[in-house]
Amino acid sequence: MNPTLLFDASELPRIKRTLKRPEFAQFWTASQKADLADDLKFLTNEIKLNEPVKDLGRASNILMRCAFMHMITGDEAQLPLARLALDRILGYKRWDWILEDGTHSVGAMRNGMTITNVVLALDWLGDHIDAEQRVAVDKFVGEIAAPAAQLAVFGMTHHDKVKGWTMDTEMTGFHRVDVSRWPEILDKINLRIIATSGLASSAAYLKGRHPDAETWAQEAQASLRLFASREQPDATFPEGIAYWSFTYTFYCLCLELLRRNCGQDDRGLLDFPAMARYVQGSTVPAHDDFTDCINFSDASTIAGGEALAWIGRHFRDTTSNYLLTLPGTVREPPTSFWAAIWFDETVPARRAADTPLDRIITPGVVTSRSGWEVSDSLLSLRTGEPENHEHADRNSLIFFSNGERLITDPLKASYNPPESRWQLRLLPAHSAVLIDGQGHVYHNGEEGTNASTARAILQEYRTGRDWMIAVSDAADAYQRADLPAQQVQRTVIYLKPEVVIILDRVKLSEPRSVQARFQVFNDDDKGQVAICEHGFKVTRPHASLHTSVATLQTRTIEIGHLPIEDEVEKYPFAEISCPASNHHEILTLATATPTDDTHGKLTCEHSESGWHIQGEHGGREINVTINTEAEIPQILL
Repeated sequence: MNPTLLFDASELPRIKRTLKRPEFAQFWTASQKADLADDLKFLTNEIKLNEPVKDLGRASNILMRCAFMHMITGDEAQLPLARLALDRILGYKRWDWILEDGTHSVGAMRNGMTITNVVLALDWLGDHIDAEQRVAVDKFVGEIAAPAAQLAVFGMTHHDKVKGWTMDTEMTGFHRVDVSRWPEILDKINLRIIATSGLASSAAYLKGRHPDAETWAQEAQASLRLFASREQPDATFPEGIAYWSFTYTFYCLCLELLRRNCGQDDRGLLDFPAMARYVQGSTVPAHDDFTDCINFSDASTIAGGEALAWIGRHFRDTTSNYLLTLPGTVREPPTSFWAAIWFDETVPARRAADTPLDRIITPGVVTSRSGWEVSDSLLSLRTGEPENHEHADRNSLIFFSNGERLITDPLKASYNPPESRWQLRLLPAHSAVLIDGQGHVYHNGEEGTNASTARAILQEYRTGRDWMIAVSDAADAYQRADLPAQQVQRTVIYLKPEVVIILDRVKLSEPRSVQARFQVFNDDDKGQVAICEHGFKVTRPHASLHTSVATLQTRTIEIGHLPIEDEVEKYPFAEISCPASNHHEILTLATATPTDDTHGKLTCEHSESGWHIQGEHGGREINVTINTEAEIPQILL
């Protein structure tokens, strides 16, 4: 056995040491406990050779995991399963589900990941894969998979030359969507890099053995450079922290394959250490060996460790190695194998001291925190522009305190519109404002998970030593849903660490009712919400949130649940509702404490000029005036 694509045999002792480190314990335990019998059952009796999303993905993951485990442990039981998985993968007609001109496979998604898993597995298995299977892989990659990746990357780059993309009717496992605009849509998002990984993996694997290998390498390099040219100036990622991880895991993989095997060294294309600080700024310490994150868009957990390990190694970036120590960063097989391959134990683990506590993240996510410990708090507001993988969430809030989500954004929304959990993408599932129970415009999924036209304008953003003020108006997004919105403005005053003041101002061209909804995190069945005097109270195991509510008109406060099939009790919320009017103001005063501590008392008075809030919480005197006579409230602390 002599692996070459990502490392050589001399590095195996280092990789084995890495797997014994505490950062990799969760991942390595999961790898060792993989259910081989269940995998065998799947590959023997259950896999569908026309299902390229889940089934092909699982088969290629089994192959990669078995190859790595055999290489590291010598476990012979891994070999027959690896060979069977490879046989099943080669049984597919193609490794993706889009066609150009109704004929040619377009490798826009699963194809790139499958090529990568297959060629790395063969690199690790060496002579344990017989000549017949190797010839079959060479033929499939060279004649079907690599050209499909090439066609995908070409189409994303040259939209006007695409002959028409359609879904492959022979393939199953996904809902039917219109992919005719996907060359344009995919151009600037994560799937460009996944397609590019197919080119880079094919070029590295077939170098010197296929006449097009050098061309694939050049095209992969051009694609990576084009993507890099669009990087955000602050190294943040518009598609959210989860898709940063997905995208840059494969981006780093491409760079490494091309550097080691094709003579291309483009490690200087991007500010990778700045990306690590973006990841750090998105993390939230939690309890019970868990690290939470700001999960706007389709994020659920902290970013994976693969790209971070690569950044740590090649830039000796201490922040990246620090992030790898956080619980949950190095997660499950198979891609975390790359983290083990790239991890550099000689790089210290140290949190970046220069990462700001207050920051605006592209496409318009305001974040403000009191610090970096479990005892600290963090508030985040979604304003700004549309972006791929977004939800209907303009002006929505997330608030963490003492290691708990006290105002939440839903996790694990479905990508499939017919499924009940797809509702978690819509505004009623977020902590935001409804007009007559309706949310703002959102893309209906007909073209996949891509940006809508919803916009919010960040009208003001100010910070001080222990406070943050943000004002955002999302009227445009509601107008696009044919709602009579002239103003849907949310003012957030965050008095660190545990006081949040929210003023929702809604002006309408005709009378409508308005609701301010606050979602409660209950995925673990440990979140509770109840009505209390003047407001509502959220209770979590380690912290609670107490609110007091004031409005211009009469209001009701009710507890409801999102109508998610078989999971209704998982999604409670508190809703403040005001009857039909042209002008609404809803003031929510919120305080947070550890669960058994006492909340302070905040009171408010309304006048023609606005609101005055005073009181005390946590030993801090509160005295805030919000003047609402101007379009943008004038705030005095």
